[in-house]
Amino acid sequence: MTEPADLEHDLATQVLIELYSEIPPPSKLVTGHFHSGGDYRVLRPDGVGSWYLLYTAGGTGHFQIGGDKLTLRHGDLVLVSPGTEHDYGTVGTYWETWWAHFQPRREWHAWWSLPQAMPGLSYVRLTRPSETDRLVSAFARLHRDAQLAGLSPTGDTELHLLEKNLAVQLTMNGIEEVLLVATSSLRRDTRHLDPRVQLVLDAVTSDPARPYTLTSLAGLAQVSVSRLAHLFKEQVGDSIMNVVVGLRLQRASELLGATDMSVVQIARAVGFESPHYFSRQFGQRFGLPPTKYREKVRSPELEQY
Repeated sequence: MTEPADLEHDLATQVLIELYSEIPPPSKLVTGHFHSGGDYRVLRPDGVGSWYLLYTAGGTGHFQIGGDKLTLRHGDLVLVSPGTEHDYGTVGTYWETWWAHFQPRREWHAWWSLPQAMPGLSYVRLTRPSETDRLVSAFARLHRDAQLAGLSPTGDTELHLLEKNLAVQLTMNGIEEVLLVATSSLRRDTRHLDPRVQLVLDAVTSDPARPYTLTSLAGLAQVSVSRLAHLFKEQVGDSIMNVVVGLRLQRASELLGATDMSVVQIARAVGFESPHYFSRQFGQRFGLPPTKYREKVRSPELEQY
């Protein structure tokens, strides 16, 4: 753990903090490691379009949503859903954090389930040295891979497209490791997801393109619609249909990058009846319309955030 005496910002570090305090594009995978002083604060009233993973490696910080405030210390990991207000900063004199903005792989929804501390914010405290050490190691590796992929102003911008794609996938592997460690830690100390919630998650994850309704999923779980909606939101941290839409959009992004299917074909393949609605939802999630997104992921030019 870094000592407070080592945490005075040089000019380059301060520039990076100011840059990353801006709102990242929803489709952008961005990672960072900050040693923040007592004046550090980020305020994004409307949140961001991506998921935000934040780990406290030293010092003290806080995350506030409305009137609720969560103090963050060594071993605390938070996962903030898209569109959730961001108001966080240092408590005291310093705060060391590792973090990532990302869009999850679609299969993650079947197993990640951190308990909610506030609406839109899930939280777990890791106390075992084996877990906290592993998280720091995973964050360090994924951040290096992100730099290689050009996802940091200090990253390498000379990689070929194939090398960049490999580095991006390795970064996502690191984020997955962090989430798996946190989920595994919780399951040693608490119960698993309610089996009815797990049943619904398994169904929508395995085939997100099916024409699901709350009524059909409640029938699958053999509970009322209201009961399923409450259980799912409580344990997963998002509504059922938001998860379904997210899974469909993630699959669409994969098809845009890997196939020559038209936007209309992809929309229907992933479960959207209206291509216009699909394009609007895709733009809100990824920050670009589908055609522009395809051009970006297939371009050998590296985008700097």
